[in-house]
Amino acid sequence: MAGDVFLASVIVLSGNLEPGAKGHDVEPRWRPDVLVVNLVAIAVLLLSRRYPRAALGALLGLTVLTVPLGLYNIGTVTAVAVAVYVVSTRTDRRTATLLTIGVALLVTGLALAVGVAGPQFLLVVCLGGALGDAIRTQQAAMAAVTERAERAERTREAVARQRVAEERLAIARDLHDVVAHQIAVINLHAGVAAGAVRTRPDDAERALATIRQASRTVLSEIGDLLATLREPGAAAAVGLAHLDDVVRGLAADGLQVTVRRDGDLDALPSAVDVVALRVVQEALTNAHKHGADRHAHVRLQHHDQTLTVTVTNACAPQTTGPGTRHGLLGMAERVESVRGTLTAGPTSGTWTVRATLPTATSDVEEPAT
Repeated sequence: MAGDVFLASVIVLSGNLEPGAKGHDVEPRWRPDVLVVNLVAIAVLLLSRRYPRAALGALLGLTVLTVPLGLYNIGTVTAVAVAVYVVSTRTDRRTATLLTIGVALLVTGLALAVGVAGPQFLLVVCLGGALGDAIRTQQAAMAAVTERAERAERTREAVARQRVAEERLAIARDLHDVVAHQIAVINLHAGVAAGAVRTRPDDAERALATIRQASRTVLSEIGDLLATLREPGAAAAVGLAHLDDVVRGLAADGLQVTVRRDGDLDALPSAVDVVALRVVQEALTNAHKHGADRHAHVRLQHHDQTLTVTVTNACAPQTTGPGTRHGLLGMAERVESVRGTLTAGPTSGTWTVRATLPTATSDVEEPAT
């Protein structure tokens, strides 16, 4: 509102300035007809915020009309310059430049036609166009900065959501790998104990002992998992050094496992070491649950900066996949996290799981354990 009042005052007052007797001084000459023309120009100019091009066209028409009426004045030209400014803020630079030049030449030509000096009219219009271009450029720069900031914020939010999803997957894999097997063992031996508690008390006692040991193991594993959730890295990462413990635990549950090691397995990257053990553990768990007999074979080969993990066991001819395949999905995600490849499936009555893991340090990404 204050800006509109100021512009109206400038247009009205400047429209009543005429050259003095010496030709270069100016003094006010109050003419009602000029005042009316400039008030009309102000009214049209107020519409320029909503209809900038239409307002500019109307002001140009009004300015041309003032020439034959003898009312041509700097106030009307000032209104035209303000309209040029508004249009320039809302169009591209090329269009704004051409428009400013065209309007400036028009008002200068009209000034020369009525016998007054043209440079001041040319300067007023060019000033309006230049200010409009500068404001538009500043607004565009501010919009670009704002858009970049918003995009960066969206990117941060997307990264945060991705990290949450990755943590959820890591928790799901850990629960499946380190807890589900022990729960299955507890369930199996609980059934044995329930059936043998009266007729075979020795078998029931051994089953209960197994349940007790599995319960301790699963509590320990859950404790490690919770420690990792509270403080990542708090729990020690397990690797192939614990493979013998896994094999002994499965042997106690009735699965006989043979292990063959080729190459140096002591200097593996920690990420690969963890993934390799989890792959073997899950494959052996599946062999225990779904295998056709009670035997499984593990082969570890480390050559040419590649660790190959192969686990085989006999399976029924109609086998298409073990269980719900959540374990296979977890294995695939773990292997992919270190840029390895995984294959699993039946071949001639044998279920084979094979993971190929790169062991070059530059190729390995640390996954969540």
